[in-house]
Amino acid sequence: MAIKISFRYRTAVFALLMSFNTALIVSGFTTFIHISSAITFLDKWPSNFILGWPLVFLSIIFMGPVVNRLVSLLVTDKT
Repeated sequence: MAIKISFRYRTAVFALLMSFNTALIVSGFTTFIHISSAITFLDKWPSNFILGWPLVFLSIIFMGPVVNRLVSLLVTDKT
């Protein structure tokens, strides 16, 4: 049986996983469109990812609640 993390850390775990995937994809895409060589791409992508991941994580942590409230204003309740 897998060890699970307490529910109280759900938001942080979500932000960690979501930010990892988002930063990985966005840093990969932006590095790819600005680099012409595959070797240079593989050299630059990891550092761009490491720089971007904390920013994306903090954005999700701090902006997530604001976006959720905005979505609640824009979307009808489940019926």
